[in-house]
Amino acid sequence: MTSRSNQDSLPLAAISTDDQEPAGAEWATQSRALAAPDESRDTTDLRRGSFNLKERLLNVRALLSFALAFALLGITIWKAEIDLSAIWQRLQTLNPLLYSLAFVVFYATFPLRSLRWRTVLRSAGFPVDDPDARQRWSSLPALTEFLGLSWFANCIVPAKLGDAYRGYLLKRNGQVSFSRTFGTIFAERIIDMLVLFTLMVISGATIFGTRLTRDTRLIFIFGLLLVILIVVGLIAMRYMGPQIRRILPNRLHEFYGRFEEGTLASFQLRTLPGLLALTALIWLGEAARLYLVIEAMGGLGVTLPAVIFIALASSLLTTVPALPGGLGLVELGITGVLVLFQIDTADAFATATLDRLINFWSIVIFGFILYTLSKRK
Repeated sequence: MTSRSNQDSLPLAAISTDDQEPAGAEWATQSRALAAPDESRDTTDLRRGSFNLKERLLNVRALLSFALAFALLGITIWKAEIDLSAIWQRLQTLNPLLYSLAFVVFYATFPLRSLRWRTVLRSAGFPVDDPDARQRWSSLPALTEFLGLSWFANCIVPAKLGDAYRGYLLKRNGQVSFSRTFGTIFAERIIDMLVLFTLMVISGATIFGTRLTRDTRLIFIFGLLLVILIVVGLIAMRYMGPQIRRILPNRLHEFYGRFEEGTLASFQLRTLPGLLALTALIWLGEAARLYLVIEAMGGLGVTLPAVIFIALASSLLTTVPALPGGLGLVELGITGVLVLFQIDTADAFATATLDRLINFWSIVIFGFILYTLSKRK
């Protein structure tokens, strides 16, 4: 296992030559050797550079995940006896100015996410400040484009494949290591979860104090379990690298080694406070979006701490990989948590639908346009 000090001083050649595509028959042989039986075909194809997003959208697994998501929505409407005509009447009272502002706030978080990712890449030793890199792949507009494409992928295919697709995009455009890049994205997810859970606990304590209901306890337990898994995983990665390698097939050792390097090198004491602050701003932006949606609906009598709790609790559901973008589960989660705050079921479902028009369906539409026009995809 490479030490932290060695990771920070890795030569750029080591970063830029890993996971590159050999020519001709050598490429095919190496690709087959690297494709371990227990590694998903999606990740293998992304690493080999033969990924086709259209194929993944039209395969059986993706279609079944969409069918399951819409079935969840249908069951929710049926079991909760939601009056669709009442929802339509409620939507007609929507304040268009506040709702448009919710769109602006949501998309304003993307440059913040790009800045955070560039900071993580810099910490992991990627040459993001090189003039040529800034021109081709490490500028904020370029990284924002990669993020938009990856979010589009996450919304149309299951298994959070958009995260791996982002690593693929950086590999293709920057000729950098896919596995090290994937490690930086994993590090981002770790920071996301830690900050999200912290903010959720703070907002929950403000609202409930020690008077937690059964449903809110379940939300906290789910978040706590995710945080524990993350912390245990990081500790294992940091101190048990050789033992982990013994479990993995030999053909995955190099891939895991560089993934481990990218993940651990992303956490530098000098940059961690800034990363945590950026992540807090991003999640507060998510809460601000939902707050504006609720205000556009007339307020519904929900306080700001409650809105923050609802936004963060529903975001936990996007971590479930079986459904594209958490479709179905997130709508159900927002509706259920709003009902906990004594909001009418029809109003709660209308709010969830309006919010998902912003952070799911608009990404599908704008992401498709970006995917069609992008020269970096």
